[in-house]
Amino acid sequence: MGLAVTVTRRGDVDAVATVLLLVPGALLFWLGAQAPNEDGLPPAYQSVLLVTGWPLVFAGVLALLAAAGVSTALALMVTAVLSAALAVWPALERNSAISLLGAALAGGVAILAFWELVFDFETITPARVLLVLYACVLVLASLALREPAPRHAEVLIDVAGLAIALIGFDAWWAGDPVNVFWQVVLLGAGLGLVAFGALDRHPGPGYLGVVNLVAFIATAGVLWPLLLIAVGVLMLGAGLRPRRPLPPEPDPYRAGEAPLAARVDE
Repeated sequence: MGLAVTVTRRGDVDAVATVLLLVPGALLFWLGAQAPNEDGLPPAYQSVLLVTGWPLVFAGVLALLAAAGVSTALALMVTAVLSAALAVWPALERNSAISLLGAALAGGVAILAFWELVFDFETITPARVLLVLYACVLVLASLALREPAPRHAEVLIDVAGLAIALIGFDAWWAGDPVNVFWQVVLLGAGLGLVAFGALDRHPGPGYLGVVNLVAFIATAGVLWPLLLIAVGVLMLGAGLRPRRPLPPEPDPYRAGEAPLAARVDE
């Protein structure tokens, strides 16, 4: 944290900033990556080292490329790809879910930087398509990891939720209304994340589901209220109906056949 503040206050992206970020970051990340697990899980200090060192490495590589005169989009894409590849090793070999989270986030940054580099964001719709496709890839990978590594599966779902939420945030920030398709994407992602968080008892996807639902509410068209109210009423009625027919009432006891517990007079 102190190094990040120091570099920020200096204001110059040069060799000094690169050294201040890259050398300590690489050292911290290496210490975390080579540390052994405890009972198959990364101990707290290992996660702290990884989550502290990796962002410094990311910023250091970005500062190095910027000092070398590389364009912003290209520097960001190269940095994201290298950082994602770097984080994959402890994610798999050290069972570090936080490293997988960083790798997945860096992958999304690399995709957006690539689009900016090639097409200069002249149209935003293809970038939204890339985000949806990336989210679908993350969801499929999460399904494959759900049994052997549930924590890894959760962080992939988190990044997928962030990718979809970014569509709604971009529409709100740019003042560019989204059509019905993107509204359905936001609604589906929000409901799916809330359901995933409730079923697997993971708070992260649930919170991101709420974020996506808020983005949907902010971008929803005029026909959505009536449709959602009608669907809600139908689902409420379906939930209130009996799940199965009630069993018939038992025949009354005849004289002398009452169970012992019911014979209060005796």
